[in-house]
Amino acid sequence: MLKFTTEPPQADAFKQFKGLLIVKARPETREPGFPSGIENEVVFMELTKPILSNLYDTCSEVFIPILNNPLNQANLSDLVSNDLMEKFHSFLAHTYVTMGQVSGKTLLPLPPADVTSNDTRTSNKEKAHILETAIIHWQKQIKNVLKQDPENSLKDGKNPLPMTEIAFWRSKSENLNKICEQLNQESIKKVLKFLEQNKSTQTTPFSKLQKEVQIARKEAEENYQYLTTLERLFSDLSNTANELPVVAQTFVPIMFTIQLIWNHSTNYNTPSRLVVLIRQICNAIIKQCKSNIDGGKVFESIKNEEPWEAHSKLQLCNEVATQFKDAYFEYKAKSKNQWKISSNALFVRLDAFSERCQDIMHLTGAIQQFGKLQKIEIGNTKGKSMTQAIMLVFNEFNKAVEDFMTVKYDILDIDKREFDDDFFKFRQRVKELERRLAAVLTQSFDDCDTIIGKFKLLDSFEGLLNRPIILDELERKQINLLELFKKDLK
Repeated sequence: MLKFTTEPPQADAFKQFKGLLIVKARPETREPGFPSGIENEVVFMELTKPILSNLYDTCSEVFIPILNNPLNQANLSDLVSNDLMEKFHSFLAHTYVTMGQVSGKTLLPLPPADVTSNDTRTSNKEKAHILETAIIHWQKQIKNVLKQDPENSLKDGKNPLPMTEIAFWRSKSENLNKICEQLNQESIKKVLKFLEQNKSTQTTPFSKLQKEVQIARKEAEENYQYLTTLERLFSDLSNTANELPVVAQTFVPIMFTIQLIWNHSTNYNTPSRLVVLIRQICNAIIKQCKSNIDGGKVFESIKNEEPWEAHSKLQLCNEVATQFKDAYFEYKAKSKNQWKISSNALFVRLDAFSERCQDIMHLTGAIQQFGKLQKIEIGNTKGKSMTQAIMLVFNEFNKAVEDFMTVKYDILDIDKREFDDDFFKFRQRVKELERRLAAVLTQSFDDCDTIIGKFKLLDSFEGLLNRPIILDELERKQINLLELFKKDLK
């Protein structure tokens, strides 16, 4: 199927098809000295999926022989010729490295072929300089791979999931195997042999680095081998199609498997490894909870006058978080005190999420409690004014809730620190309404003549009586209520 367009192709345009780029020179681009008719020339270029690979092959197999041809360098001085070839080889090396980065591998760019050959046009001193430059570049590439650690993503503020841990060690293992494979190539051995013969200072540190690569490769392979035993459990943990109770059933098997890895592995049994893995599991739990209930769903429940639904889901999230911590501490006790790790280092995000859930439960709980004010009617002499005061409190509470619901972020996103300020303002408004409600309640309590009337009044405010400010006010009336009850009994 042919398709013509003047728009730039998308990144995935060549996954199944090839592209043909046709460029026609514009008249205004013709520079002085160029022959007339240049504006009618057309350039064709084939675009395929491995663009970088094609570019590298074209440059190394077509352009390099052309540039190395003495006839093409006849009008160039040695300085210009050497500078041209050096820059072109540098471009080739960077292209080769980029090819590796795109595929997730570390490719070590080889120096020009004439440097490692018996070409007498280049002195041994110049050859040694070029090869030392290459080996220094290899060292930087290899050290970057050795420095890679799953903890880096946590330090960068990311929230990786446990499947990321498995993918990391698989990738690092494959990368180090690829590096070892390249280091055993004859071309690289020739470079090292030449530098050793010329007593280069780079050979000793590079030999040490090769040993480090071998050790790191064994570590990565072993870590990946052990972590694959958790792959199915992590898949169930991260599967958003699973309900939270189903997710919670994976906690004990996960901790049991982690303890087995700790006992049998020679590398994956350090506090730093355990901290990273537990924090990644916590991230997965938070993600699962947020797929069950988020800020949008909370506000939707409130608008539908069903705050109890959001309240129960938030409570379930807290219970799931507690179950995972219980599973961890159970197996920590079985580890015979080997897991000497601060709980704050492990559960910092999970605890923050639980606290956020509790804050929002305070909101949904308050909505359910204050919602009862709409149906309260107070009798006695001051009944009408007291009922109006209660309705005013009810309306102002609803206004406070509406104002809070205008926030533009997900209130369950613990990275949104502005929630603390917005929720503090809401709680201050609610506390003021509680004080007014407590004053109305005490006045109505004093206005009741009989003990039955007082009990009925308290019964109509059921749920709200446990709010701290109202509870403090009513405690002062408790003695009076007991005295009246004693009098009635007599």
